[in-house]
Amino acid sequence: MNSGIKKFFSATELRFGLPFLLAFATIPAVALSALLSSCGNGSSAHSMGDPTVGTLVTEGNMTVGRSLHTATLLPTGEVLLVGGGTPDQLATRTVEIFDPRTGQTRTAAEMNVARADHTATLLPDGTVLIVGGLGPAASSAEIYEPATGTSTLVGPLTEPRSDHAAVLLESGEVLILGGDTSGVGATPTAGAELYDPFTRTFASTGRMSMPRVPYGVVRLNDGHVLVAGGTTTGKRVLASAVIYDPRMGQFTSTGSLLSARRKHAGAILADGTVLIMGGTASASDSVVLNSTESFDPAQGHFQPAPPMRSARYKFTAVFLDNGSLLVAGGSRETVEVFDQRTGQFMAVANGQQGLRLFPTATLLSDGSALIAGGYSGNGSQPTLWRYTP
Repeated sequence: MNSGIKKFFSATELRFGLPFLLAFATIPAVALSALLSSCGNGSSAHSMGDPTVGTLVTEGNMTVGRSLHTATLLPTGEVLLVGGGTPDQLATRTVEIFDPRTGQTRTAAEMNVARADHTATLLPDGTVLIVGGLGPAASSAEIYEPATGTSTLVGPLTEPRSDHAAVLLESGEVLILGGDTSGVGATPTAGAELYDPFTRTFASTGRMSMPRVPYGVVRLNDGHVLVAGGTTTGKRVLASAVIYDPRMGQFTSTGSLLSARRKHAGAILADGTVLIMGGTASASDSVVLNSTESFDPAQGHFQPAPPMRSARYKFTAVFLDNGSLLVAGGSRETVEVFDQRTGQFMAVANGQQGLRLFPTATLLSDGSALIAGGYSGNGSQPTLWRYTP
């Protein structure tokens, strides 16, 4: 095995707790048993007779299997699917575009750099900022222009990054925070930087209180950004939370999570509170959570919230036009829906499609949602699903 492949496996093992190599052979026993039994944190098994909301159907396939990729809704209503790991490549430069009118994807121009575990952010001008990733990609960024099918390198970053988060601010700048600076998952950073879309340059901004590989990062209604939980040096799982103030360019501490967690998801609700869901409570991923908690920005503290139907990690969530929250991946029950009116998680018709880890979920202009890829025991998958409320 060459040194580059060894570095990739080392990085993903440090980052995700389960060697990505094994994902292409079999789901590790620890993670699988955690998903099936929830490790005492709530059952993952539910009656097939449970009430359902909406339907999940297979839409087709991408041109390649993808996980640790990104999916970005474009102004045209199409979805830009970028990079990720595939069964044949540890990271890929390939790009494809999903057309919701035909239910099919088409190949698009490739990126300059092969990327997996990067970020992609739609900018106000319709271009997409793609930042970092594992391995050599950690030091670079590029602007992808869907209209012309061209990609231009920008930057450089103030420090290399993979496993980071990116948030579009009200100013049009992009906040890029945390992650790993080594490109192999060994060195979390407390640093953050801002991308200026006018100058196409990056500049340092405030630092978090400790190095952090972040998950579930959410922009609040007042423009501040909440960062709760994650992993710090030595793969220690965090309960602490910080808030970034764009006007001051600084992070300040706020209340701590009730349960330390990583590989979780977060979403802002209609009332302005933030729902933090699932994840794992240990560096070994032996405890997979179905618990959730709610953060009140006005009070600055977390409190218990209704549990998910299934314990989940390495998953995603997206809001629907009807105000519900679609949760996708990280469990054998592929999807479930949080109904804000009842405050409960609901089953989805045909929703048990099997385990997918690190898929993407994107709200489409017709109110449905596209779920793409993710990895399982057979490696990264090309499957596309469509959820209809």
